[in-house]
Amino acid sequence: MLKIIGRIFAIIIALLVLLFIAYKILSSIPDYEIDASTVIIPPQSAKSKPETYAFGYDPLPEYTEPIKNCVNNNRLKNPYYGDLHIHTALSADAFPEGTRTFPDAAYRFAKGEAIDLPDPPADAPQKFQLLRPLDFAAVTDHAEALGEGYICRNPGAFAGHDSRACDTFRGGGFEGVRVFNQINADLTPERREAVCGAGNKDCIAADKIVWQQIIQAAETANDKTEACRFSSFVGLEYTRSPDAKHTHRNLIFRNTNVPDLPPSHHMFPFPYQLFDHLEEACRSGRDTCDVIVIPHNANISGGNMFNPREIENMSDTSRYAAYALRRSYERLYEIAQHKGFSECLNRVTDILGDVDELCDIEKRREFGNQELDFALNRLVPKIGMTNTPECNEDHRDPKTGFYYGGCLSSRDFARGALLEGIRVKNKHGVNPYEFGFIASTDTHISTSGSTEEARWPGHKKTELGLSGRFSTADVGHTDAIRTNPGGLAGVWAVENSRDALFHSMKRRETFGTSGSRIAPRFFAGRYDENICSQSDWLDQAYANGTPMGAHLPPQDAPFNFILEAKADPMSKPLERLQLVKGWVDASGQKHNRVIDVMTAKTPDGANRLCTVFSDPNYMPNTDSYYYLRVVEQMSPRWHKTYCDSLPSNVREEKCKNLPVRDYIHEMAWTSPIWFSPHHKIISVK
Repeated sequence: MLKIIGRIFAIIIALLVLLFIAYKILSSIPDYEIDASTVIIPPQSAKSKPETYAFGYDPLPEYTEPIKNCVNNNRLKNPYYGDLHIHTALSADAFPEGTRTFPDAAYRFAKGEAIDLPDPPADAPQKFQLLRPLDFAAVTDHAEALGEGYICRNPGAFAGHDSRACDTFRGGGFEGVRVFNQINADLTPERREAVCGAGNKDCIAADKIVWQQIIQAAETANDKTEACRFSSFVGLEYTRSPDAKHTHRNLIFRNTNVPDLPPSHHMFPFPYQLFDHLEEACRSGRDTCDVIVIPHNANISGGNMFNPREIENMSDTSRYAAYALRRSYERLYEIAQHKGFSECLNRVTDILGDVDELCDIEKRREFGNQELDFALNRLVPKIGMTNTPECNEDHRDPKTGFYYGGCLSSRDFARGALLEGIRVKNKHGVNPYEFGFIASTDTHISTSGSTEEARWPGHKKTELGLSGRFSTADVGHTDAIRTNPGGLAGVWAVENSRDALFHSMKRRETFGTSGSRIAPRFFAGRYDENICSQSDWLDQAYANGTPMGAHLPPQDAPFNFILEAKADPMSKPLERLQLVKGWVDASGQKHNRVIDVMTAKTPDGANRLCTVFSDPNYMPNTDSYYYLRVVEQMSPRWHKTYCDSLPSNVREEKCKNLPVRDYIHEMAWTSPIWFSPHHKIISVK
């Protein structure tokens, strides 16, 4: 008897060993391979032409919709604050987690109305309302599974409603989120036939229904009166997550003249396919259609959001076209949001520069963090712990250029990506990563623009109340304590209309804030040193220079910068203005420097800071960029206020040894201004 048991045990052990070996082999097989023979066409539409701005170049917007004669029209531009990353129950990860508000509610909330929070616990608010309405917003629900969600939510609409997948989706929780979202982790995603029908016909039909609902909600919310109090854009999120590494993008359309179907990762597995489609179906195919693409906060992309090696095996012609398409569409980048900030990262080895203490604020991922890493290929999933190393050749699949293994790259952050773009330009002739900055929330409970640290309820159903606030990480998420209220998108525009806002966004005259309403301005030109004290300084700034977002030819004659910012009257005063500089030298080495240009004269801070600065180390023969970072005085992070309100015994249990700072600096970041020694002026009016 003992011999039989021993043999059975040995067989079981042998099977387990074989299964483990098979798992290791299968999990190492690459998920996909880029087709090196792909032919990519460069952008053809006049709307896709790049611009290089000369001093004094500041065209007015062209109108694609009826002019509203906005009462607040200002040729020197007003600051407008909005949110361009908002999810509602239409998203396949929000509905299973309990969100039951739809785009109309998200827009009502943005305009100042109170909405219900999703089934909140007793210690969380039941309703929530902004202290200050937003000026503009775009609901950006995940394009993937819009149709599946509709089918699963609406009994009798399509046969797939009664499928097991829809039962799981309606059941909620992690499995409910995973049932459709896991498809996004495949480079060549396939929709579920049991839900979608043969050839995905039912899901495509449902996609069209939901797309029309999204368009109608944006149209209804848009203020069409001369008051111009609120602008709403048609938007969506392209949710590409190869190997569970987030390379998502938000699409913001200029008006309601949009493609017939919502572009998704299902339709266009690779970004260049998405851009090619937008060039054909929007910019070239429809007279008034235009769109910009905003890469999602890239801090969990594992080196892949801004990875030029992903297409390195293509022909020179196709690679150049792909880079040009990307430059033409990805006009802005989301520098801060609920899942962390992605301005910069300390301790990277490929960028020379001093440590910047402000880089460490609101970091979701840092070198050496012990965290769950999730990887998926077509065969098997892999789940394990990672110590978050810096991405290197050991993490790269040589067939695809794709990085894996939970690594962290300087390219996952704005400064590193901007420098990588310059490096690519010097090698291939076009900069694919020449983007301006915005910030947003990425809320999944429709609370668009909810960024007040002291009263933030959370941006997910699972973050509401004490139990959610201090929950542990699960796969694809992080400890709730590491999340934050997110930021706001700032736009300098002549008025609050879709056309005016879109015009400025496409020109990159934008900024992001960490949540407060700082108003920063940044110009490069030829200015008197005392311009800040002159009443017509803005007239001079535009006439004798160019604002944030410009790409300038080399400046051999002396020039300087204007750095100016006004404090948010409902937040802390300003502490300092910093100029952030990045450049790539002749050897290809990347450099970064942060310059403290102006500090408030008193410990109490300032309501306005303004100065003129000339870079004594400007290099006219070297590609470089500059942007302004505005820093407020310190204020309590959301968890500090929350913990202070808890009973002492609960506070002692929940709030000790947290992996975050109790106090932070709210900040604002302007879009960069670039200088290139060999860049020609392409369009000057």
